[in-house]
Amino acid sequence: INPATAPYQCSFVELLATEPAQPTTWFISHWWGEPVRDFIRCVEKHAKSRRLSDMDAYWACAYANNQHELGSDLGNDPMKSSFARALGIARGVLLILDHLGPATP
Repeated sequence: INPATAPYQCSFVELLATEPAQPTTWFISHWWGEPVRDFIRCVEKHAKSRRLSDMDAYWACAYANNQHELGSDLGNDPMKSSFARALGIARGVLLILDHLGPATP
């Protein structure tokens, strides 16, 4: 993500978007250590099992937040962060756990 967005100092979504605002249907919470291919497989399985259309959008922090200016996306108040805003408009949450076992506190 960083090499592609560094020249523009933007998020990956901003780099690829054709519309100024990207709607959020599903908020993704995931383990940062999973291989990208496993992450994609989980999202594809979720979309298929929910019979989602191409218009249903997922919000994932690595792609939605500007990795070059994380402070501006996170801010000082967690309730005003990009995470809180995305959760506030999402229809649901897709939780992707690691393959090793149950979630840990």
